[in-house]
Amino acid sequence: MLRVTPAGMFQFNALYSATKLHASSKQTPGYSAGLNYGYGARDLDYSLSVNDISEDFSSESGYITRTGILGFAGLFRPKIYPQGSAFQRISFELVSAQMKDKYARMWETYNYAAIRPVFLGSLNATLLYAYATEVFSGERFKTGGLQASISGLLTKQLRATLSYRTGSAIFYSSSPYQGYSSRASATVIYQPTANLEANLSFVYFDFYRESDSERIYEYPISRAKITYQMNKYLFFRGIVEYNKYRRRMLTDFLASFTYIPGTVAHAGYGSIYEKMEWDNTRAGYVNSEQFLESQRGFFFKVSYLWRL
Repeated sequence: MLRVTPAGMFQFNALYSATKLHASSKQTPGYSAGLNYGYGARDLDYSLSVNDISEDFSSESGYITRTGILGFAGLFRPKIYPQGSAFQRISFELVSAQMKDKYARMWETYNYAAIRPVFLGSLNATLLYAYATEVFSGERFKTGGLQASISGLLTKQLRATLSYRTGSAIFYSSSPYQGYSSRASATVIYQPTANLEANLSFVYFDFYRESDSERIYEYPISRAKITYQMNKYLFFRGIVEYNKYRRRMLTDFLASFTYIPGTVAHAGYGSIYEKMEWDNTRAGYVNSEQFLESQRGFFFKVSYLWRL
């Protein structure tokens, strides 16, 4: 990284890899390189970047989501600070990214316009529309859509986050096809005291095939987690999660004692309940509206840090 002005910075990287899967195999070289210039000030942010990753680049010490790409991207974000209103700041974003899939020799794009206000002291909102495509399995699909979210502190003890997205999507498989989907999530965190925290969340996904508007799946998950910190050494945590798609409920309890970092004791118990029952006529399990405990487990772990 090289800072060229108080608000501007160059960032660049270049990595090389050489991989041999077997002693008798030929060594395969690969590379990854990137260059970025970013400017960040009170009233304006912008950046320009280029990244190039070869098809055979490999990094055993890190995680790479995708290889074989060449990409160019730019961001422009002006910010205003209205006086005498409920809005502390309003940011406007324009982003454009163009990427070449070297395997398919096709280009994909990701472009969006967004407005992000900060208001009423601690609330953050986003309204975003994207035009995007993605190359998958040698085909180009649409992936753009509309997204909205809001999050922040409602009171000193209560924080909430809501988000929703709707738009085009891909059915990822050996025979992919175009579709559209909705994604929604909600999280509420309540902390009445410094020692107690309750976290409630809900996530929902669905997918419809574009050709005939048939719903292929819906995937709602509800989750509740309660954590109680009895003192600086001991805490208890309980989790209940229900996956409607799999008709499965998970319960989990953990007690953890930390004397010093590295010297700890953990004890936990968990169960999985599924909506099924035994059918004697079929000599097997069938779907049911009643929960049946199908798995359970207990674990205990102790570690002691000894320094010489």
